[in-house]
Amino acid sequence: MSKKVLCAINPHSGKGRSQSMLAEMQAALPDFQWVVVESSTPQYFSTHLGGFIDSSISAIAVFGGDGTMHDVVNGLYQSNHLTTPILLFPAGTGNAFNHDLECLASSTAIERLKKFELQKIDLLKLSTPEQTMVSFNIIGWGLVAQITALAERLRIFGGARYTIASILKIFSNPTAFATLTYSGNKESAEFSFVLLMNTKHTGKGMMMAPYASLSDGLMDVLIVKKTSLLNLLFLFPSIYSGKHVHSKLLEYKQLSSITIAATDGNPLTIDGEVKGRAPLSVSILPLALSIIK
Repeated sequence: MSKKVLCAINPHSGKGRSQSMLAEMQAALPDFQWVVVESSTPQYFSTHLGGFIDSSISAIAVFGGDGTMHDVVNGLYQSNHLTTPILLFPAGTGNAFNHDLECLASSTAIERLKKFELQKIDLLKLSTPEQTMVSFNIIGWGLVAQITALAERLRIFGGARYTIASILKIFSNPTAFATLTYSGNKESAEFSFVLLMNTKHTGKGMMMAPYASLSDGLMDVLIVKKTSLLNLLFLFPSIYSGKHVHSKLLEYKQLSSITIAATDGNPLTIDGEVKGRAPLSVSILPLALSIIK
């Protein structure tokens, strides 16, 4: 039976690769039916996606990066359509989620859409005083969020922007005071950053949480307290291989919930998007999202 697929496209993501990937998919799967929707404003899909979904839609194909995926997943969450299967084509500059799924070519994504094998994954539910949303990838506060914010201003450098932003921000070595509450514990200190991971990867293939699983009912939490510039310079290069988890500078925890109370005023990074501010509470929504694996 022919499947009807809603194609959610960010035309600006990844230097415009979305349109060419869409054409490649349509040519490879001539028996499928397509409903193509392009975003016209930021957060377009989180606001409008529910209006395009009905019982005839078999799946959603997302053409963009992790930020586009975040927008679409929140559109599904807000409209109570998380059971509609979703597949992300690697049309962004970072593609952290696709690194986890080993789906880094459009041909791989097309083959998976053709096979149509499904998997349930966890989501992170994030609440701040202003809003509630979900995250499929990462939530970062502190230095890591400031790196993402800077990387957004360096898009001219493509995927290299994450590395450039990391180097520039590490040398400024910003810290902020916060109180973390988790598993009955409360910890107050000056922190460099706190990173909550649902996936193994962030940025462009950085293996930040090598023990993470998409379906274990836990988030992998990385905590780094205030430390010297020299220590940070030694820590960050090991992130690409995952060896940083053995550093004495870093606490690595697997938790079902955590609260970060901070008033530093800096934005969060959520699935590669710069949005929201602390304080925040995060909990797991186990096996909440259906994906095509």
